[in-house]
Amino acid sequence: RISRTVAAMRSAELADIPELARLDRFLQWDLATVNPWGVPVLAATGARLLPASGEIWTSTTVGFQAKVRNIRRHPKVALLRYEPEHRPVLVRGEAEVLEGDGTTNLTTLFELMSGPEGARPLFYDSASDLRWRGLYRQYWRRILIRVRVVEVGVFGPDGLELRRVSSWGPGSGASRRGPASHRDFQPGALDRRGRQMLLDGVPSVLAVPSGGQGAPLVYPAQVRQDRAGRILVRDQPGLPAGAVPRTSLAVRVLDDTYELARQVGWIGRLEPGTGWRALVPRSTYGFTKPPGWIPDLAAGVAARAAAGREIRSGRVSTPEVGSAARRAGLTRAAPLTLSARAWAALEELFSATNAIAPWYSAWAALAPDPALRAQLTYLANRFELERDWTQALLIRGERRVPGHRLAGAAVRLHPRSLDLNSESRRHDRLLERSRRVLRRELPDDLRVAVVKPLRGPVAGQRGLPLDRAAREAVRSAAFSGAAALDRLMRRG
Repeated sequence: RISRTVAAMRSAELADIPELARLDRFLQWDLATVNPWGVPVLAATGARLLPASGEIWTSTTVGFQAKVRNIRRHPKVALLRYEPEHRPVLVRGEAEVLEGDGTTNLTTLFELMSGPEGARPLFYDSASDLRWRGLYRQYWRRILIRVRVVEVGVFGPDGLELRRVSSWGPGSGASRRGPASHRDFQPGALDRRGRQMLLDGVPSVLAVPSGGQGAPLVYPAQVRQDRAGRILVRDQPGLPAGAVPRTSLAVRVLDDTYELARQVGWIGRLEPGTGWRALVPRSTYGFTKPPGWIPDLAAGVAARAAAGREIRSGRVSTPEVGSAARRAGLTRAAPLTLSARAWAALEELFSATNAIAPWYSAWAALAPDPALRAQLTYLANRFELERDWTQALLIRGERRVPGHRLAGAAVRLHPRSLDLNSESRRHDRLLERSRRVLRRELPDDLRVAVVKPLRGPVAGQRGLPLDRAAREAVRSAAFSGAAALDRLMRRG
């Protein structure tokens, strides 16, 4: 059920909605735009809701413009803020792309970031430190996106209640080509990583078209897999009862400091029914960016290369980053504060998972049996996720892990036998004490990685081909090495 209150409200009255008051700061949202095939696709984005003006602002780097392409074709979008300890909030509205002067755009973005809790360390350093400014100058060539809020919804026991706060504009002319058949879907490494996240209970989001030319509807989703490996989505009030051929499901681990970002999404068909409904994927999308200054450095180089391809367009001029930071009064977020016991548990968990993940990846590269390779890949991805999560928290607390602890974990946790089940149980036993401490002491919104022991084969997953398994092993080892360096080094 979706109930709508079409009361005549001014946008300024958004400030009186209690659920929105706490969102007036720069946070991670799930943005749903409509692609050229009429499918709502999800992207994690940093955004700031301004209740007093009835707007929500976000941005993207020149060169990474899928959402901009979608908005130009179909300006009606939706943004979901989903936190474990609060009721989810859905904002739907009409987006406008703002280009022009790069310094002005960047100043506006920094002003949005400089509210409560400030900007994450990377953003602050890359804008204020001369050693980083040159590299990140093209990264900060930003396109702003302003969304005029039209409807606000809060999820409650009876479903989604949408409140109209302004009027929709005329319909867009977005094309509606039918999606490709799901039969062309070939599971790959990204799909396996996403399914591992589903098994670990990482939060998921579901987006469906709302009919006509309207903005998508986005829901927090309960997702699981059956014995056959099918993705099952829990039915909830407001979802169409029949089949939904243009559905997007995303599972993601996000952090409001932007240190950890990992998302896998599927586009597919949501089957009709009640209770648990099957999602049949036809394609997959997503990204993985481990935390730390080394991956951020690589991301900056990639952004600079992508932005360089757009320089001739002249739609956004190159900004003066230092000037924008000064004019905006950019501030740095306060570090995370935890108890000494929690920090010790995080350091122990990081040291262990940073050593374990590449061992399982190497095993997967050497395993001749596809079923065994699928299990090993699952374990490698699971420990990588837990490693990245602990590293993100250590970075927020500006904590380093001593080199002797990293080396000791690598020696102590090396495989002792080829018995997969006994090895995974041994590793889980060694890590369980630290996990128990963190379950008790961390706030709900920081428990973004829920780790479960491996119980039997991973249903519905095929083993990677040997060449791809080898590439995954190299990637895992490289990320573990980068993570170790991140925890050992701190810029002066």
